[in-house]
Amino acid sequence: MNTILKALREQNPDKQIHHVADRAFRPFGEVIQGFDLEELYRTARELFIIPSGTEYVASRPELESLDAAKRISTELFGEFPIQVGCCYGYNTKLNGMEYHKSSEIIGAVTPMVLMLGKLQDVDPIKGWDSSETSFFFVPEGYLVELYATTLHLAPCRVDEHQFIAIIVLPAGTNTPLEKDVQGSRWMKNKWMLAHPDGPAAARGADVKITGRNLSIDPVSGT
Repeated sequence: MNTILKALREQNPDKQIHHVADRAFRPFGEVIQGFDLEELYRTARELFIIPSGTEYVASRPELESLDAAKRISTELFGEFPIQVGCCYGYNTKLNGMEYHKSSEIIGAVTPMVLMLGKLQDVDPIKGWDSSETSFFFVPEGYLVELYATTLHLAPCRVDEHQFIAIIVLPAGTNTPLEKDVQGSRWMKNKWMLAHPDGPAAARGADVKITGRNLSIDPVSGT
């Protein structure tokens, strides 16, 4: 067993944390193999370093110009135009859930934990309960696809160090809407379900999550 995953499970005994390669991940997405990601991940490590907080950059030309990004566009998006960006920082909380009308590709430049849910579990009136959350550990170097029906938000760090996640989506995703926000429609190709304690709720996002604002307790000394 991965030593970080073992330590995370011991640190978070109230949560069932699966390995992303486990069968339990299949309803949410799949692990992508056969891609040379060394240059992509090395570039991300050089670009995305912060001392605190969590940030998201939707598109960076330095990533999109690399061969790995071009191959992802061809093989995983059928030559559809994509954007390659990054989510990075020190997040440990659920805070909310989003979904897109498309798959999302996540590259684990560092190890991380994903908190995921299923769009099918969202009640049109009551919303979604955080007790439906599933937890998945993604080792460093992995590339995974999240299906369009998978609820997700920022990954969580596993230790005292920041996480770095490559984020690949159809071009234009997560850019401002041309019309006013309505309901859960938050940005282009992005629907947001906010937890009342999360930062998106304070910015006017649709509060559609009930239950606790779940968190991952990182391990130390890794």
